[in-house]
Amino acid sequence: MESKIDISIVIPAFNESKRLPTFLNELVESCKKSQKTYEIIVVDDGSCDETAEIASQFQHVFPSLFVYKLGTNRGKGYAVKYGLFKSRGKRCLFMDADGSTPPAEIEKNLFYLDEGYDIFIGSRVLKDEEQVLKVALHRKAMGIVFNFLVQKILFTKIKDTQCGFKIFKREIIEPLFSRMNIHGFGFDLEILYLAHKMGYKVKEGPVSWRHVKGSKISLFLDSMRMFINIVQVRNWHCTPINPENLYLGPDEYGFMFEMENYHWWFISRNSFVMHLIESRNKSFPLILDAGSGTGVNLTSSSKFGSAFGIDISHQAIEFCRKRNLKKLVRGSLEQIGFRARTFDLITCLDVLEHTVDPLRTLGELKSTLKDDGQMIITVPAFKFLWSQHDEALSHLRRYAKEDLQLELQEAGMKVEKIGYFFFASFFIVAPIRMVRKFLLRNFISKSDTTTLPPRLLNEFLKRLFSLEIKIIDNFKLPFGTTLYAVVSKKHEKRLLSERGRGDG
Repeated sequence: MESKIDISIVIPAFNESKRLPTFLNELVESCKKSQKTYEIIVVDDGSCDETAEIASQFQHVFPSLFVYKLGTNRGKGYAVKYGLFKSRGKRCLFMDADGSTPPAEIEKNLFYLDEGYDIFIGSRVLKDEEQVLKVALHRKAMGIVFNFLVQKILFTKIKDTQCGFKIFKREIIEPLFSRMNIHGFGFDLEILYLAHKMGYKVKEGPVSWRHVKGSKISLFLDSMRMFINIVQVRNWHCTPINPENLYLGPDEYGFMFEMENYHWWFISRNSFVMHLIESRNKSFPLILDAGSGTGVNLTSSSKFGSAFGIDISHQAIEFCRKRNLKKLVRGSLEQIGFRARTFDLITCLDVLEHTVDPLRTLGELKSTLKDDGQMIITVPAFKFLWSQHDEALSHLRRYAKEDLQLELQEAGMKVEKIGYFFFASFFIVAPIRMVRKFLLRNFISKSDTTTLPPRLLNEFLKRLFSLEIKIIDNFKLPFGTTLYAVVSKKHEKRLLSERGRGDG
């Protein structure tokens, strides 16, 4: 169904109760005068003031204005992504809450996307006759140094990566922003580098811009963070990216099916998850394996109760059937068809990193979980470990512990236990992946579990991680290649509230 919204405007806002009203007045008037259909999405990024309440007051003059309030300050990049995922427009853009770029720049630059570009980015460096620029001297100096580093380390074609005015085609938002890791001010840089790697066409053009008092940017601290962001982006996205790979390829499913009963990694993870289930000391009559893959975990969890599997891939479902599994549903975890409060236990093993919108996925899983139910989650850990292995498995991200905790909290989940697994293999896996990533960039993307190690090594590793499982209840491992969490439903007030739209 084609969207009836022509343009979605996302405004990230953190403690903007003073500057936001002036800009919203200007923006609403501009939208009302236009022949195009607009929606405005204000994302309050955990403000301590009345930003959300003030923004909501504009709904009586512009009903297509929606306000979402995050319970925790996650950063500008996270707020932009959250708003874009909520948007419905054919063209989507974000603008700064201070109104530094005037609304007239929107329709002035939309035609670039009609001409074949995927992204338009405003520039305070490029010039034209109509452009009005009022930039503070310290901002200009910081911009010159930063752009010099960007062009030396990342790419040379873009002159101003940090202007807070960017327009995107609807169809590229999910593939692009689902791969984003940076939640702070440096997110623009990562998005543009990803667009460059993914082959999207970017047009940079001059826009009017003025400095508005009340900036939260720290000249020294944010300059340091931005330099770190440049290095991080270069590290995280060193390997080729194929945006067409949505799920595991048929070969990877085949490797998984063949290896799950023999390879040390699959056996150890399965044993660890079964240990976590047993340690809960509860009965689980109804179990859901969310993202069941080729079925080994679904088979193992069946000994605890009646276990159902769901996976979006028809190939995964077919492999599950080869294991004589019957209780299977093919479907997306972002639109689960099970009734609310059905399952006592949900396992979601190495699945969230594949989902475009993990928060929505967690919300769907939570809705099918009984009020006293529990969920076990595993995800790949540490962003710097990203390599061809992740590309082969169609991962969209690796997780930092803090990010997973915040995502779970915002989904209304209580974290009962969180930690690392595969500590012992970290010392081998990390160097290998770093060498492969930087020195063997053209190495064919293939996962690390496609072949069985020599028998003695495989047996040794199985015993090693069997020992790790035994000590994990009493000793918190400092790191590992896998991050796990045991969670339950929160029954107090939700951390994430939404105003102005009833679609949840």
